[in-house]
Amino acid sequence: METSTPRQIPVRGLLIGVVFLLLGGLFAVPWFLSSMVIAGVEFCPQLFQKRDFFYYRIPGTKIRVGSTTLSTAASPSGTPVLTHLVASSPVEWQVAKASQGGNAVEYGPGILLGYLSSMNANGANAWDDWSFKNPAHAKILWPIVQEAAEQNLYFCVPELLQHAHSQKNLGALNRTLRLVCVEAAQTKLLALVDKQNLSARSELQSWALAIVNEFKDDAEFESQKPDFAKE
Repeated sequence: METSTPRQIPVRGLLIGVVFLLLGGLFAVPWFLSSMVIAGVEFCPQLFQKRDFFYYRIPGTKIRVGSTTLSTAASPSGTPVLTHLVASSPVEWQVAKASQGGNAVEYGPGILLGYLSSMNANGANAWDDWSFKNPAHAKILWPIVQEAAEQNLYFCVPELLQHAHSQKNLGALNRTLRLVCVEAAQTKLLALVDKQNLSARSELQSWALAIVNEFKDDAEFESQKPDFAKE
């Protein structure tokens, strides 16, 4: 009668398997730990301030580990810009940049934050310097930029700043900047079609219509009045 012998696992194969498991663990642990860190920058349109944040979250889930850590808020701008902002409440913080592991995403507020942080050839803050040299223009520009930011219309900020540089007449500058805002609002309103966006759409439309009403006797403005303002 034949007897079966126990099947033997090759020692070499077992060792190779263990080595691969250990190497996999060595690579997986740092990846897992780095993927737990959610970090970024927030921007406040009411104050033109920014702050860093980070928190830990289990990768692949929405489960946070611990609370969010925030840095001290500070503005990249100085008095020449900040003095023209309009006090408003409540204060809102919007994400300008967020990263997880090696992946980073830029959001709308980062557009304005980039301009506010830019330096000129002399090493000075570019928009502080411009505002100091052009206080009357700055008085018109920054409250409008602030309003656009509060409405999350950051995509129109480059155009607003470009007109501030090129338009010398104060009345024309104010009208041009307001028209840019209304056109930007119309563009965004076309995207806010879902029922879940009804509140945001109503708020944005009310804001844009208030601007339209400021220029109700302006023939040039009337000719460019967007469709939603004609309802």
